[in-house]
Amino acid sequence: MNNTDRYRAACSRIRTPEEWKRKTAAKMEQAAARKHKRPPRWVWASTTAALLAGILLLSSVLRPTTAQAKENLMRGISPQKQEISPAPSAEFVAAQADFGVKLLQKTAGENQNALISPASVALALGMTANGAEKNTLSQFEALLGGGMDLGSLNRNFASERAAFQSATGGKFLLANSIWYRDKNLTVKKPFLQANADFFGAGAFQLDFSDPATAGKINSWVRENTEGKIDKMVEKIGPYDMMYLINTLYLEQDWEVPYRGSVKKTFHAPGGDRNVPMLNSSETYLHGEGAQGILKPLKNSRFAFAAILPDEKASSGAGDPGKLLSDYVAGFSGEKFLSLMRSAGKEKAGATLPKFKFDCDLPLKNALISLGLSDAFDKDKADFSAMGASPDGKLFVSDVLHKTFIEVDELGLKAGAATKVSMVSASAPMRRLVFDRPFLFAVVDTETLLPVFLGVVMDPSAG
Repeated sequence: MNNTDRYRAACSRIRTPEEWKRKTAAKMEQAAARKHKRPPRWVWASTTAALLAGILLLSSVLRPTTAQAKENLMRGISPQKQEISPAPSAEFVAAQADFGVKLLQKTAGENQNALISPASVALALGMTANGAEKNTLSQFEALLGGGMDLGSLNRNFASERAAFQSATGGKFLLANSIWYRDKNLTVKKPFLQANADFFGAGAFQLDFSDPATAGKINSWVRENTEGKIDKMVEKIGPYDMMYLINTLYLEQDWEVPYRGSVKKTFHAPGGDRNVPMLNSSETYLHGEGAQGILKPLKNSRFAFAAILPDEKASSGAGDPGKLLSDYVAGFSGEKFLSLMRSAGKEKAGATLPKFKFDCDLPLKNALISLGLSDAFDKDKADFSAMGASPDGKLFVSDVLHKTFIEVDELGLKAGAATKVSMVSASAPMRRLVFDRPFLFAVVDTETLLPVFLGVVMDPSAG
């Protein structure tokens, strides 16, 4: 029995629409066929498998009972076409930029590489918000949309998702799913309908007492992140009622490839490192206390940004780690957007290190400190729009976020794309050498929002 057959067999035990089963099985067959093709020799793997696997573990409080929910909650649930704008609103973009920067500030460890996907986290939280009521919902609205109502949030998320999925060239995968216990839980259809309509989320009703269920969830995550993210669910606890999971995966060639690398010194907080460096000429970015470069990808929807704090702008001059930490601490969503808007015709020579690392972050404390506190409080949480359990109120027990990124010269394809940039002879080209800790982002060039946002303290610490 091959993987597709095994998948179909597993699906027969999952209550989900036949059309969804057929489409997903077809995708797996296509993926299997692609495995027999020779992969591109060079790939820029921002396999920033931005997975949030937002494991929003909604847990009940009391001891489980023997009651069973026998209703097939997927019956009658299919996505309804929504009227959405071609692009997210300016208010939504500003709120999301601020959310992304604040989340990085709360999660970046001292002198450590860090990576988050604000888009992934926001999508998982957005799905969850559709089950919230009263003050719990107000906190979601304030965090994700600067106070905009849930209906507006949903439409903006749907607009963002549609724009991502319409991008052509390279590889961009985005998926949302809801996994819920088949016993002791009644899930409300309006909650499932909203997540189907605006987030394209699939829903799975499984036996959470079966040890194989965690493997099924993890298999879905692996499939949607090209195998880069694994084990979002180690073990399903007796009180775990539901998981809401988002995955993002981006893999792109550079628009103008690198021509190899040269070993040079990088001044990491723990001491100098001799690392491979990549040289190029890129679009120049500038803003308060920092300069940077924007390197386009073949899929023009996305670009890579690297930002280097000015040494004179911080009391941390001479301490490369503190210099970046001070800059990130004073950063904001508006400053990020301003930096991205500064991109013009001016070019800068850039020397950028190759780097590759992954992160595994529990986000509960960070989100509470950002104002999303009621959702994690079993007494204050109100998820009555999501569902109910005879075992007690639903609340969020944790949010887990895993990410991965790799940047190197593998985007190079000889002769595939060559670009010669001309500048005025009277204006000498700026030179930015990223030989000390820096901020980076994978940017949506339409909204200027960071799809991924992180810091490199030590490129050798993969």
